[in-house]
Amino acid sequence: MEAEAKRSVGKTLLRIVFICYVVWMLWLLFGQRLGTEVYSQELAKSMNLKPFATIRHFIALLGHNAPGLVTHAVINLLGNVVMFVPLGFCLPKIFPKLRSFLKTFCLCVCIIVVVELVQYYTFLGTCDIDDLILNMVGVSIGYFFIKIKQH
Repeated sequence: MEAEAKRSVGKTLLRIVFICYVVWMLWLLFGQRLGTEVYSQELAKSMNLKPFATIRHFIALLGHNAPGLVTHAVINLLGNVVMFVPLGFCLPKIFPKLRSFLKTFCLCVCIIVVVELVQYYTFLGTCDIDDLILNMVGVSIGYFFIKIKQH
């Protein structure tokens, strides 16, 4: 019975952490840009639907001597991956119906597409296929952490 109680506490803690993660992500994706409509409107007018165009651009920035550009590139590339690792890890742990990779992957694609479209239409970000690609790399890493832990 004690092991079951520990599991229950662990699941409750995971749910609390996941809710905090969702709130933090909403702020990162939308909240921090509130009040910057002029800049955001200019950025949002462009939509990148060409896969790897933005990724190639940021990789090219890594070769510059300007520390600010390199930092911007690293934050964009790694940030878009790392920010979504918890989504790939937590969803299957919290929702048993999402234990298969395909179900988790498909749901996360839908979530990220909605986020990208909301950013575009609200002028609170840019819509970029490369964000989807990098985010899904993060989701996949998070999902496979579960599989590694289980074996």
